[in-house]
Amino acid sequence: MRLAVIPLIISAALHVLGLALAGFAYESVFLVFPAMLYCLLSVFLLRGNKWVAWLTLVCMIGGIAGTIIELMGPLMAPSLVLIGIIASDATAASLLVRGLWLDRVAT
Repeated sequence: MRLAVIPLIISAALHVLGLALAGFAYESVFLVFPAMLYCLLSVFLLRGNKWVAWLTLVCMIGGIAGTIIELMGPLMAPSLVLIGIIASDATAASLLVRGLWLDRVAT
């Protein structure tokens, strides 16, 4: 599950990059919240907390859905950044599912 921290931090960086590329527009300030949340979750994932892995998985699924919805409307960040966020969130989610599954099988 610790391997999922890498795409999680990449997603956080992409959120900040999207905010910067949007010129720190008022509509894009929302991108700061997921970036800070993902950084906080990554700290707890590195500590090996299993409940944080479940919470992070829910956040990744919600992040993917929210970003897809954002792609359909007026963009708060460049579309390539949003596609990168979807890709990194999906990668983190798949690594979390793998880690949680292997942890379940091992016990």
